[in-house]
Amino acid sequence: MKRIMIAFAAMALAFGADAQRGSRIWYDVSQADNYVGMTVGGGLNTMTFSPANGRHRLGLGFDGGLHYVHFFNEHWGIGSGVHYTYANSYALYDFSEVTSGLVHANNTSIHYDLTTKFDNWKERQTMGLVGIPVEAFYRMLIGERWVFVGGIGFQLDIPVYGYYGATKGQYSTSGTFQALGSYVISDMPEHGFNTYDATFNSKIKNTAVCLSLVADAGAQYALSDNWALYLGVYAGYGLTDMMGRNSAEPLLLLNAVDPSKLDYNGTFASNEVNSLHLFRLGVKVGIDFGWFADAGKMQYDEPPYIPPAKPVQTGKPQTGNVQERTIADSIAAERAAREKAMAEKVAAEKVAAEKAAAEKAAAEKAAHEKAEAKRLAAEKAARERAEAEQRALAESVTVYFDHASTKPKIDSRTAADLHAISEAMKADNSLKAVVYGYTDNNGSNKTNMKYGRKRAHALKSYLVRLGVPAANIRCVSRGSKDPATSNGTREGRAQNRRATVRLEK
Repeated sequence: MKRIMIAFAAMALAFGADAQRGSRIWYDVSQADNYVGMTVGGGLNTMTFSPANGRHRLGLGFDGGLHYVHFFNEHWGIGSGVHYTYANSYALYDFSEVTSGLVHANNTSIHYDLTTKFDNWKERQTMGLVGIPVEAFYRMLIGERWVFVGGIGFQLDIPVYGYYGATKGQYSTSGTFQALGSYVISDMPEHGFNTYDATFNSKIKNTAVCLSLVADAGAQYALSDNWALYLGVYAGYGLTDMMGRNSAEPLLLLNAVDPSKLDYNGTFASNEVNSLHLFRLGVKVGIDFGWFADAGKMQYDEPPYIPPAKPVQTGKPQTGNVQERTIADSIAAERAAREKAMAEKVAAEKVAAEKAAAEKAAAEKAAHEKAEAKRLAAEKAARERAEAEQRALAESVTVYFDHASTKPKIDSRTAADLHAISEAMKADNSLKAVVYGYTDNNGSNKTNMKYGRKRAHALKSYLVRLGVPAANIRCVSRGSKDPATSNGTREGRAQNRRATVRLEK
């Protein structure tokens, strides 16, 4: 067992070394063209059968292996690998078995019937199998770093190891001799009639190669640019019978040469079982390494940061009053001065009241103008948002890329339009987005289709980072098809290197 696990680890290192020679960094496991991995798991790894005179019980085991998967597009792929399955099962017996017409080894004229009684007898069967699966896989992005992966297919299971052992219980033997008047002989160890404990064990030799239906489902979680953790369940059932040949021999047979010895055939080599099938159901964990077929690196930008506007502050003018008085040195002058002072006082109070009223009116007007300006600014912002949302719904939003780049060039206007799309999609879950990726006419059609897909996914990831559910965005690569303008000039080719998002109900 240790040698098998070491071999698995060595194969995993070899796969990883080969993959890194042509690897690319991948942010999203759902976009990797290829990946290799290693899984280990356990559960009901067992054999199913129906003993003629006993009871069957399932056993536990484990499964481990290496796999390689290639995805043809965003969702569908095919994979293979090599697995090792360690399976256990049990048979329980409480019955009496009679073998008639036996000939005594020392006297061929003596015939007898052998009765073997099993009491709480337990036999364990263990097998090791190497499996080669071929499966079709489907995957779907269910979160920013989570991907659902499911597979179904067939697996060729080759038995490489097997043994059985009687681990519990007793059996007793007795003989009925017709020449003695059907006399039953027991407790005669010298003739092989006695009570014995369960001590038999031997190799299983009569099993055949099996074709199984297998399936598994689980989720990958991106740990880094290339590595992902896998957690899932697996199941399998043997479609073909593993019984290489059926036997007519009883479970336990007295040795005709030496009556003191008995031959224990075991469940799979006796007349107790005529069919045998594999059954697997359990959980597994693993690690996957993914890469793209071509070199390069996807890059992603954070949404542009727009600083909030600073509030406008206003101040009030400060005012002041000046009054003068004069004193006459005569009664007439004093009287005139008092009258003048009274008139000036009345006039000053009137001026002060008028000035206060004017200041109050100016302050109210300023407050009104400020409120009106704030209201107009809010209406303008709302109108611009509404126009952006209407423009996003009625038109497409296009971002552009440099030559041989998958990094979108997003200015403030484009950022506002993409923000409007994200807000509209978050407010209305019925809205779906389709992102089309394009290239210029440089390069082969295969290369252009891949770059178109990567540019579409770069824009999709930008929208996901703005809060749009990934499941509501679909990506389509158009390659060099449908150019926006002629590819005959440098400016025309720059206009064709783009990704366009459209909304639809």
